[in-house]
Amino acid sequence: MINTIFFDIGGVLLNIYPERTIRQLSDFTKLSEEKIISAFPKDAHHKYERGEISDSEFFKAVKRELPISNNLTEEQFWKAWSLLVGEETEVVKIMNNLTTKYSVWLLSNTNPYHILEEERFKLFDQITGGIYSFEVGFRKPEEDIFFKALEIAGVTAEKSLFIDDLIENIEMAKSLNMNAIQFKSISDLNEQLGKFLQL
Repeated sequence: MINTIFFDIGGVLLNIYPERTIRQLSDFTKLSEEKIISAFPKDAHHKYERGEISDSEFFKAVKRELPISNNLTEEQFWKAWSLLVGEETEVVKIMNNLTTKYSVWLLSNTNPYHILEEERFKLFDQITGGIYSFEVGFRKPEEDIFFKALEIAGVTAEKSLFIDDLIENIEMAKSLNMNAIQFKSISDLNEQLGKFLQL
């Protein structure tokens, strides 16, 4: 019987808008959006989400990869970065309702800057806690972040349920014997929850 549920944040509990960040960076630097996208340092981003580099080091990595003529300041970068995280989705209501019967946790690839931003929202009012990639040193779909989440929540894989929008994360969770639902829509989520939980 499932007693613990893990929710992803971006794309599930909060809408995310990478295009807004890209557009703002393009406006600040006068570089095309295509150049911003192609120059974005994915390796540095992954390190940032694992807590391996600081806010300042992440900004410098982004600026360094952009064409040398760019005039991007750190203040401008963080203004653009903040636009990535949007408003709460309807899943937050579903999540909060589940806290009356289940231990509910957040399990997210994220960074210190966006977690501070997320404190604007009511995500933390009723849940048990959160496992964040930058705090534990691993990011989804690496198996170690799932092992860490199960350890912190004090639950076995078989008694847990993981909800995420990305199929690669869902597949990893299932390979570790966790129950998992890929979030596609509110109606589909409610239907899938009914198969796993006693509602």
